[in-house]
Amino acid sequence: MSGPHLDLKNLVILIKEEKDLKANLILDEGCQLAVSDPKPLIKILNYVINYLNQLTESPLEIGLDLRDQEYLLNMMAFSPANELPSVSDNLKQALQEFKATYEVKHEKGSYIQFIIKFQR
Repeated sequence: MSGPHLDLKNLVILIKEEKDLKANLILDEGCQLAVSDPKPLIKILNYVINYLNQLTESPLEIGLDLRDQEYLLNMMAFSPANELPSVSDNLKQALQEFKATYEVKHEKGSYIQFIIKFQR
């Protein structure tokens, strides 16, 4: 990998510690992104965490999977919410800088899940 790179596992742990976040983490090793400036990615992850935290009283469930073609960052909150606040239109564009896409899954009254896929 050329240029500066960022370890996603270490970044998630750092954000958890900085925010004093209640979260259960299951994080694979070896998820490295070529990133010249990590600040935009930190803002994206903080946005998703804040979005989920407003919908739950429980710790977040955060998983990071090392896959053949991608890194899968899964952030989930157990939530009784039936309706969700809208997700920022800027999120999709902001993630493109990191060759990433996202989807939201919502099981009404049960959970809300952000799945972010980073291309390797």
